[in-house]
Amino acid sequence: MATADPVVGRAAAAAYPEVGSGDGGESGGGGGEGGEGGDGSVAAVNLEAGSGDGDRSSGGEGGGSESGGGLGRRRYWNSRLSTERQRLVDHVFKNSDVVCDVFSGVGPIAISAARKVFNMDARRFISSIYSSQHVHPVTQVVMNLPNDAAEFLDVFRGISWNHHLAVPSCVMPNIHVYGFSKAEDPEYDFHERINLTLGENVSDVEMHRVRLVAPGKWMLCASFTLPVSVAFAKPNYIAC
Repeated sequence: MATADPVVGRAAAAAYPEVGSGDGGESGGGGGEGGEGGDGSVAAVNLEAGSGDGDRSSGGEGGGSESGGGLGRRRYWNSRLSTERQRLVDHVFKNSDVVCDVFSGVGPIAISAARKVFNMDARRFISSIYSSQHVHPVTQVVMNLPNDAAEFLDVFRGISWNHHLAVPSCVMPNIHVYGFSKAEDPEYDFHERINLTLGENVSDVEMHRVRLVAPGKWMLCASFTLPVSVAFAKPNYIAC
């Protein structure tokens, strides 16, 4: 059993998976999934203990795995996205994949797919995983913090700038980034935001409408392979 205990929006998990299938049941939500709490920056609910010793430990089970964490430590839980999580685990990830779950929350995606889990700041984790010469190449990256996830894509610009491998030998990851849009054409709107953050037009992007979270407001998943030109571009931010 792999476990994760991250803070919402500041966590990352890398999975060396033996991807299995589950029944698609309800399980704990990932970091910021749905983003419907407060202003969406941290999708969590502040709770007060009405009685007892204040123990807020909790857990959930679904999709063939268990997850848990203390409610008092800014965890987010959303059972309505269990179908989307199982879509990734059952139909997108392969047994040979190395999965990077950037906003893992209580870890439902990582736990379902993982044998090994890390818990670090999201930007620092991505930088470290690519700078190390002792890990398998990351093949799948999940960025499920819909309100802000696209803003983190700049970490991939120049991620292989000083890489020890030659360009043809590098494995470019498939990135699955989530976001919201109220635009008349939500897919176009989200695609443009991705292009702006990466600093380049990404031509081959598969858009998936996850669900309608409010009238006229869609939650989307954009899936694309990181362009080699972006990975080897000059970095436009200072790594943590």
